Amino acid sequence: MGQSPKIGVLVTALLEDDFNKTGYLRPQAREAAQKIASVFNSMGQTIFPGLVEEEWQAQQAAETFNREMVDLIVFTELAYTKGIVPLRTFLSTHAPILLWITQFIRSFPEKADFDLVMLNSGMCGLPEIGQLLQRIGRTFFVVSGHFEDPKVHQSLKEWIDALKVKRTLQEPKIGTIGHPFEGMADLRLDEISLRKFLGPVCWPVEHEVIPQIMSTIDEKSARSLILEEERAYGGIEVPEETMLRSAKLALALEKMVEEKNLSAVALFDQIWLDDPRVGIIPSYGTSRMVSKGIPFTCEMDIAQAVSMIICNSLTGSSTFLENYVIDFEENAIILSHDGHGNPALATHPKEVKIKPSIYYRGVHGFGASFEYAYHPGNVTLLSLSYLGQDRWKLIICEGESIPMAPRPIVAPQMLFRPKNGSIESYTKLWVQEGASHHHALAYGHWESVLVKIASLLGVDYRVI
Repeated sequence: MGQSPKIGVLVTALLEDDFNKTGYLRPQAREAAQKIASVFNSMGQTIFPGLVEEEWQAQQAAETFNREMVDLIVFTELAYTKGIVPLRTFLSTHAPILLWITQFIRSFPEKADFDLVMLNSGMCGLPEIGQLLQRIGRTFFVVSGHFEDPKVHQSLKEWIDALKVKRTLQEPKIGTIGHPFEGMADLRLDEISLRKFLGPVCWPVEHEVIPQIMSTIDEKSARSLILEEERAYGGIEVPEETMLRSAKLALALEKMVEEKNLSAVALFDQIWLDDPRVGIIPSYGTSRMVSKGIPFTCEMDIAQAVSMIICNSLTGSSTFLENYVIDFEENAIILSHDGHGNPALATHPKEVKIKPSIYYRGVHGFGASFEYAYHPGNVTLLSLSYLGQDRWKLIICEGESIPMAPRPIVAPQMLFRPKNGSIESYTKLWVQEGASHHHALAYGHWESVLVKIASLLGVDYRVI
């Protein structure tokens, strides 16, 4: 995800003015502020301008944060601080703000003195800061907990991880080939709104590019790829001529991604069925690209290409799925898609079969495709939904992939059981909340981070 995020840490305390006379605590306060800043050293590049007590220091901190182009400002108080002081920083910066309500002591000892209070009473002033931020129209987020609490540190880390994903979303170039599948209304979206609110840019690629590149792929290269796949997977059951054509198409897709410098591709995968230069469905090639870490979606689903980019940013790997058949007895549902997925996430490589597709006949018949079951484990579903008028929503559901034997449908398959509630509740809420009929999936439970990503992006979300 590129360079580590820059985290500006702003720590304040009111030690000395006309009425307060605790300037003698300045060395201890500076040490405490440095200790707070050091928490973030393992999470990114910490930008710490030192303890802030007065407005001029707050302005200097703002200038430092702006010069360093920090991605996030973490703010906390050791003791009450006049709100007008940090307000100077907030008025002069634009980075997201995370308020950390924390202190060094776990309880208030019977022999506590005022010095102890002065270094452990930040909660006194933070409500004022929350109100001020609302009054000036700044969005902010809050973490609360003891300075050494591992759960608090995990929450802080999740905000940094979410920040990384938000920044990563400013970079992707999504190639779009063709058009959304006819009549699929949920795939139609505003690409400028996508760019404005989430970050990725959509870049049209003429469908002619692939046949042209495919004509330059020699048979030797195609046969070399087929040999690699024979070694990697559990068998190829595709006629030789069809497999050669599928391999050439796969290599053409890979070369196109490299030449166009694409981060992902939203493809109308039926586009070349009637073109004699291609004439097959590209399921084998698109799945291969997904296994190599380049999101590909079918039916030119741009939104779920973004979902896959988010999942890849968190885990390094994802896949593309849709709801299939409900299994009421298992309290689960089959997730799949027509021959497209990520074979790198199969139960075992040797259980992956490459077979002739049964979906979408072209002028040269059916191309190659994969059949396998996804491996068991915790998973998270993510569907990015466009609801019109600049309204975006992340639909999130944690659950597990249950062991299953793949059915003979020449497609990747998963038996998914939601973490919370019944399968009836999952299907009801998935529909009710406006999810797309497609979604991305990543292994692991990522609800907490995904909620933070939505918050940083300023888009709606719903956890199922």
